[in-house]
Amino acid sequence: MMLRLFMVLLLFIAPLQAAEPLRWHGGNGLNEAGQLLHDLLLPEPRAFAAMSPAERDAWLGREWRRVLDERARFAQYRLPPERGLAGYEQALEGGDLVAYLRRQQPDYAGYRQLRQHYLALAQVNHHTPLPPGPEVRPGERDASIPALRQRLLELGHALPPPRGRADALDATLSEVLKNLQQAHGLAANGRLNDETRAILSRSPAEVRAELRHNLRRWLLLPPAAPDRYVLVNIPAYRLTLVQNHQPALSMRVIVGRPDWPTPALSTYIDGLKVNPDWTPTANIIREDLLPAQRRDSGFLSRNGFSVWLPGEGSGQDPGTIDWLEPPPGLRLVQAPGPNNALGKLKFEMHNRFDVYLHDTPDKRLFGEADRALSHGCVRLAEPERLAAGLGWSLPPGSQTRILPPPGRVPVYLVYFTAWVEQGRLVFARDIYGKNV
Repeated sequence: MMLRLFMVLLLFIAPLQAAEPLRWHGGNGLNEAGQLLHDLLLPEPRAFAAMSPAERDAWLGREWRRVLDERARFAQYRLPPERGLAGYEQALEGGDLVAYLRRQQPDYAGYRQLRQHYLALAQVNHHTPLPPGPEVRPGERDASIPALRQRLLELGHALPPPRGRADALDATLSEVLKNLQQAHGLAANGRLNDETRAILSRSPAEVRAELRHNLRRWLLLPPAAPDRYVLVNIPAYRLTLVQNHQPALSMRVIVGRPDWPTPALSTYIDGLKVNPDWTPTANIIREDLLPAQRRDSGFLSRNGFSVWLPGEGSGQDPGTIDWLEPPPGLRLVQAPGPNNALGKLKFEMHNRFDVYLHDTPDKRLFGEADRALSHGCVRLAEPERLAAGLGWSLPPGSQTRILPPPGRVPVYLVYFTAWVEQGRLVFARDIYGKNV
């Protein structure tokens, strides 16, 4: 009987003994460290408010550890302890969480601007959704045009009163739609179509949800912005060279297909390979080059490829291989030249994904609106400009050479579907479906 009573008492006492003090709360709400962490992680407001203090405390600690894990995967080099789990554990033990979290705040103009829009949207409680309807071309009339005007005014667009009928998509209104479509990565045709209706009908809460995804992605970068770095925004199909915290040059890029996505990562430029050869991966050989060779027996030879077999010290002509049953372990190497897939320049960067920045002989694809077309590497529209901007002088001739890096230049491949340009929010299509 006494033993049973003792066990019952233990059931009540054990939870009390196991309960830990709240780390991120004090008094009636979040303490200073908790507020700093909340402002970095940006939980969904309603869900966070519905939690108990203990649940909020657990969520904040768990989500910050998740950020630290994502940082470790994002970086293709050993992270400084301050930016990883070791720095966080040290701050927990030392009790200096406030100072630690202040050092984690991203010091980038793009982050601050996006955050301002996120906070401003919290004050917007009303929006005018557009009713469904047919596509409306410039000059046509439709019952949804008055709602379109009202919605554009709510979004801060300056619109003069209609000169004619209020239900007509006039030239001024069509021009505003073109600018909005371009900012969202759509075909800028000035028509009110289903894609444009969907964007305009998004509620402030839906827009804030997308901004939260993007603000969290800024936490993967080093908190202090380097003086010089290369930033590739994958969904925007754009590379920017930043020097002295200002854009020094920008260019179009081609990124990986949705079934072969370009990974988000940070690394450094290790060198510049001039007139590079190309050794495609086994996946590219299996899925692209081998089918092309089987359709056209002269494809590999015509495009400058040689075949390297295990243990052989030199390459051989592709015509000597039975491509219906190719020997295991073969490699293909494409010689430098006008048909080389890497063009004239390859920017070497160490990473476990084996992706890099490079030139391409096929420049016409940079005119496409949707440029998710590669096997994961990033093709540059103007590689010579980037080389010059980083301080390289290109040698003459067709000889393959590797030039050492002009200092330690960070490269960030990021996935930003929302950012700010000239004070206005700009969006890109979520090409890899990450905003979920």
